[in-house]
Amino acid sequence: MCYIIGISKALVSIGRSSLMVSLALAVSCSSKNCVRKHDKGKVPLPLNTQTLLTSKASLGKSDAIPAADKLKKTDAETFCLSDNPNLYPNKINKLKRIAKVEEKKQAIVLLHGLHRLSYDFATMEVVLKEEFPHATILASTSLNKDSTGKGGLMSFVSPTTSRCITDQAKSVYEEIKAKLPGRHIVIVGHSQGGLRGFALIKNHVADLKGEDIHINHLITIGTPWKGAPVMEHMKNIKQFQEKFNEIESTLDRVEKNYAKAVIKYFFKFMPELAQAWPSLYQLAVSYFIKSKCPGAEALDPQSDFIREVSTALQTMDLPITAIAGVLTDFSSLFDRFPSINKEELDKLNATYAGLIGCKKNSEHDMLLPVDTQHAEGCTKSNFKRIKVYGACHGNKVGVTVKKGISELNNREVIQRVVESIKATFYENKEEVSMEPPQSCSSAA
Repeated sequence: MCYIIGISKALVSIGRSSLMVSLALAVSCSSKNCVRKHDKGKVPLPLNTQTLLTSKASLGKSDAIPAADKLKKTDAETFCLSDNPNLYPNKINKLKRIAKVEEKKQAIVLLHGLHRLSYDFATMEVVLKEEFPHATILASTSLNKDSTGKGGLMSFVSPTTSRCITDQAKSVYEEIKAKLPGRHIVIVGHSQGGLRGFALIKNHVADLKGEDIHINHLITIGTPWKGAPVMEHMKNIKQFQEKFNEIESTLDRVEKNYAKAVIKYFFKFMPELAQAWPSLYQLAVSYFIKSKCPGAEALDPQSDFIREVSTALQTMDLPITAIAGVLTDFSSLFDRFPSINKEELDKLNATYAGLIGCKKNSEHDMLLPVDTQHAEGCTKSNFKRIKVYGACHGNKVGVTVKKGISELNNREVIQRVVESIKATFYENKEEVSMEPPQSCSSAA
């Protein structure tokens, strides 16, 4: 009897096991999307939970989710569904800066303007050293004026006035040859310094290449490519004085004795004589400039030097970027400006623009029209023109202007210079990288 009862229990147990196997097969193969390939009539291999949830086979949500529901909680927290976007790596495109010129060979040469000093570039030099830490930066000192001059005739004379621009360029050539062997150079020239850089390239680029020194780019700021029309006032001082008298009282309302300071801005040497004896002054100063100041005379729009520049510029292969400052309103020059009605201010601005040789409504930087700063009319192909509004030619218009608006201290001008140098020394290349997949969030 005991044996019969034992056999009965064994049969019941076998039956229950067979039923469980049948149910498992039915669940695992209930969909046409079964991830296990097997022949009909053959028992499939046991289904692995991880295979089900991560298989690349096409699983519908109706198939995958119920299966996941049957997992233990610990298993569900471990695996992600195959359609989770965080499961696969993300492709990321990044721009990487690549040096076109070996960094240790990069150099930047700074050329100051007429009757100025290398110190004019002090603010810009700080930024350039930060942006280009590997480059050698040379603010040319060979043509600095004598900063100890105490007035009088000789205080007006400096190497940039007493020497023609071609000779000035030769001095810069000797300075570069001695200090920058084997370098690739970007030249940045302000005002007359831009023309000096041009003369350097025109006359000495082959000599520099022979020394393994290469000039890659010329950047000019407020440079009179077509000459300085303000020089015309020296040819007819009486007419200039008549025009100036129309705004003299308005200038003195801006600041006490400001009119005298502006006159001195135009007539560097003995401005009182220019006002008292205009005809005599015109004869004397014209002779003085021609005989003693060829560097200044070269800036006359009718000079032989400017005509040579106009011709040579068309055929020069080197890329040039010309940055023009634009500031046409006296009320923008100072932190404090007196209450002057619009009609008076408009007349002041328009009359002053005429005195520096601007056409009606033309843009300028309080000294040079944009027309000459941009060499308008030049058809050179790789000549880029940039305007910076709110930038004044120098740090004075008779008296010192407010901080940050003179071209060599203007933030945007400096940024444009930095961008141009970066484009010369570097290029951006797209780099593709794969971001690792994100970890799956825990199941609820």
